[in-house]
Amino acid sequence: MAINWQESQIVYQIFVDRFKRGKNFEKKVKEGLYSRDGGIIRNWDEMPRRESHGLEFFGGDLDGIIDSLDYVKSLGVNVIYLTPIFLASTNHKYDTHNFVVDPQFGDENTLAKLFEESHKREIRVILDGVFNHVGVDSVWFNKSKKYGNGGAYNDPNSPYRDFFEFRKWPDDFRAWLDIKLLPELNLENEELKHILFTGEDSVVKRYLMIGADGWRLDCAHDLGHKINSLIVESAKSVKSDSFVVGEVSGYPDEWLRSLDGVMNYYFSTLLLNTINGNFTVSTLKHGLDRMVEESGEKLCKSWNMISSHDTPRMNSLIKDRVFKKMAIAFQIAYPGNPFLYYGEENGMYGDGDPDNRRPMIWDQGRWDWEFREFVIKAFEIRRREKALNGGKYLKIDFQNPFIAGFGRYTRDPKDTLFFFANFSDSKVIEKAPIPFAYFMHHVRLEKIFGEGEAISRVSEIDFELPPKSFAIFKFAPNFSLYRMYKSV
Repeated sequence: MAINWQESQIVYQIFVDRFKRGKNFEKKVKEGLYSRDGGIIRNWDEMPRRESHGLEFFGGDLDGIIDSLDYVKSLGVNVIYLTPIFLASTNHKYDTHNFVVDPQFGDENTLAKLFEESHKREIRVILDGVFNHVGVDSVWFNKSKKYGNGGAYNDPNSPYRDFFEFRKWPDDFRAWLDIKLLPELNLENEELKHILFTGEDSVVKRYLMIGADGWRLDCAHDLGHKINSLIVESAKSVKSDSFVVGEVSGYPDEWLRSLDGVMNYYFSTLLLNTINGNFTVSTLKHGLDRMVEESGEKLCKSWNMISSHDTPRMNSLIKDRVFKKMAIAFQIAYPGNPFLYYGEENGMYGDGDPDNRRPMIWDQGRWDWEFREFVIKAFEIRRREKALNGGKYLKIDFQNPFIAGFGRYTRDPKDTLFFFANFSDSKVIEKAPIPFAYFMHHVRLEKIFGEGEAISRVSEIDFELPPKSFAIFKFAPNFSLYRMYKSV
């Protein structure tokens, strides 16, 4: 089975300002790059502060990421997703001024080097495309006249006037979530679409040609199907295997019609609420089965979320260490691509924004080494097992209401895997009928991850799981000459 890279991603999200300082940090401080809009520099070991309103900087940049690529590779990661890198006032850069690399992070040559060095290590890089809105001080809007006297806010005859929607000029304009610092773009404007998406030197195409491998679309649900489809079409016109994933807070099915994949927040909602006792295990199982049935094969290209820069960290969301490991196991076993927020592998904590954006901990003495090794092992299994990389999904029913699980398979019966999870505080002994035509009966089942034991019988698996545990089992035939399904 040929593996599509979009179905075999192990994604590592980096919040650029908080990952690692590069060689030019002190020089940039002296040049005033961080103080240009009233920003302040923090020491690396300080905690982010809400009252800074996004104007505190820790100095992480593209050079720092380049210096850390071997570290990222050592985790088994093959995709890096960067939060926005374009010119903006804040540390998070979701308030774009202009679609050029922010000098705080480097320049276009640094970015090209990041792409080159990543690709040498077989790591792809996804950029964050913030196309729904810009900052109030952007070149096009320019409320504070940072870029001269023009701009849509200052001049009713500005060439950028129709890039925005005014109910009453200049102060009554459409903004994201009605936040007036983030005026929304009028993406029905043909010139704007040309600049951002369709032109030969458009933002989407230009950075793919420089070396990016795809785009994560911020607020893809706000962009809508028409614009999402246009971006996908534009991206693939210059790089046929480019990947466009959308930030979608709702159910994936409809959005997978216009995108290559989604950030699967529905997955995290089901899993986290079950772990924390808000949903029953049967609700989780039904939700996972239903999502595969209704969303189709594109679910395999989506990102299985637990936490990100927009949520509390995994270690704050899941208090029980055993369930934290189970969550990672669900990420690698369920259709979709596992997604890890920087530092989670080492046990970093963080509540809501901005606490979840603490600087990366590089002091190995503060790492959770046992959990780190567990994550690396999980990712190794995900890379190795063909059924987990775009394989089909097998729905399995259980009698015990505290068990969830499913199968994954390819056209080769020997690739078949079974994932079972026990959410109860007691050991479970379960018989599960397996509705699979190429089930290998009377064959040893090998446990390749987790805890527990299982036996293959005729169209049935008998298994035992300890309290609060999971296991992944795989057929392990050990006949000398006999081969089951030899003509399949």
